[in-house]
Amino acid sequence: MTQYHVPILSDEVVENLVLNPRGIYMDCTVGFGGHSEKILEKLNNQGMLIGMDIDPYAFKKSKNKLNNNYKNFNLYNCSYVNFPEILKKINFNKVDGFLFDLGISSYQVNNAHRGFSYMNDGPLDMRFNPNDIKADTAKEILSKIDISKLSESIRIFGEEKNYRRISQSIIDARDKGKLDSTFDLKNAICKTVPQKHAMKTLSRVFQAIRIVSNNEMTILKETLKKTYKYLNKGGRVAVISFHSVEDRIVKHFFKDSVIYKNSTYDIECKLEDKVFKLVNKKPIVPNLEEINLNPRSRSAKLRIAERV
Repeated sequence: MTQYHVPILSDEVVENLVLNPRGIYMDCTVGFGGHSEKILEKLNNQGMLIGMDIDPYAFKKSKNKLNNNYKNFNLYNCSYVNFPEILKKINFNKVDGFLFDLGISSYQVNNAHRGFSYMNDGPLDMRFNPNDIKADTAKEILSKIDISKLSESIRIFGEEKNYRRISQSIIDARDKGKLDSTFDLKNAICKTVPQKHAMKTLSRVFQAIRIVSNNEMTILKETLKKTYKYLNKGGRVAVISFHSVEDRIVKHFFKDSVIYKNSTYDIECKLEDKVFKLVNKKPIVPNLEEINLNPRSRSAKLRIAERV
């Protein structure tokens, strides 16, 4: 199981989030159960963990794993934006804490059929839930997207300076019928950049297309706006982000109860009242030991806020 995903900043998450061993906590991104297991270790038999994950494979694996040692949890295979419906379903009005780990797992990255990585050739899927027939794959999205939207997405979510040339190359490959696989996308991107910069550029562009394919930023914003209504006074929200756009969204919402548009500081949403106070003014980041053990943790930032 550990080969799939190593929970990042797990000690820091539990120490700062789980303040009441009898409390109710939601792990909104269970993954392979690493953080959930740590939370359950700190809860007593009156406490409860409610977990969810959109990935059906991760959901199944984590449920089997946690069933071996714990009974005081419920898991649901859905997006975290649906957490209010889950709470209503099980007759809970409020909880004592939310955890969001916005990273993708090693399993998702390393399996070619998921389409997340340029390292393996596979279908251009990129859906977090590959069983969701209503959700478009990355290939379907790229087959319809116009160049201005694609350019904007690569610029904002990939933070890639050569977004125009890359977008044109992807559109050209699509129009020639050569955009069916991850390697097709990789080849289209590599045509525009020097070899020495290819790896970083590929990572940025694949990340941007994954974010668009799963509507990640919109879902994060919509979810954050709901959390305070379902959080007990003194309860906390912890978010681990890996991308500067995600981190900015979380930072400004926790600090000022405001959500800005992706590319500007135009206000998209502002709450009338200040609903959180910061637990940590600066994000908590992995120490050198954790980075050495798990290099993928190096870009992680943990922000925590408390309901006032």
